[in-house]
Amino acid sequence: MTRTWFAAVALALLSLSALPAEAHLAKWGSWAVTHRNLMKLFPDADPTAWKIKRYQYAKEEVELLEKALGFALYPEDKAPEFYVAHDAAGDLLGVAIFIDPRTKPKILDGGVLTLEVGVGVDARGAISRVKVYDYRGNVELTEPAFLDQLKGRTLSHDFTIGSKGLVGVEDEPEESQLVANAGREALLLMKVALGRR
Repeated sequence: MTRTWFAAVALALLSLSALPAEAHLAKWGSWAVTHRNLMKLFPDADPTAWKIKRYQYAKEEVELLEKALGFALYPEDKAPEFYVAHDAAGDLLGVAIFIDPRTKPKILDGGVLTLEVGVGVDARGAISRVKVYDYRGNVELTEPAFLDQLKGRTLSHDFTIGSKGLVGVEDEPEESQLVANAGREALLLMKVALGRR
């Protein structure tokens, strides 16, 4: 059964075209900051009921993900943490993960321009919300007009800015694509680790 599932996932992932960008998971130094950012992804979640699901990808899963993503995973990305949201009644709302989709530093006004993206995926395996945190570039990259385009997308969708209804922020084409890539990466990581379709 496990081999059949793994083979099916492998076939599905390999059929997806890789977008040319590297990324790694984002983490904050405190639970208070992490919790604040989680609540922005799932505002209806019971604030005291978050669960952390840790996963260690097997070698075969790492190879599968790297082929589908088009880049090598960082060592820490091979053991991700997923945050599971439930409402006050105990019903599953979805799963969240944080991704830093930029590996080459970009400087703005003498400081490093960070790009940290939170992705919430609902119980059906579709993106429910995307947030960009503490971004000092064009604020339009953090606004619903851009981010809400990713809502409802699954791995069957195209995440390329400029096609299939995805419109980037005009003066931030690279960052727009990186945010879209983060949505796709989150779905891939969850599909392999949690079986979310």
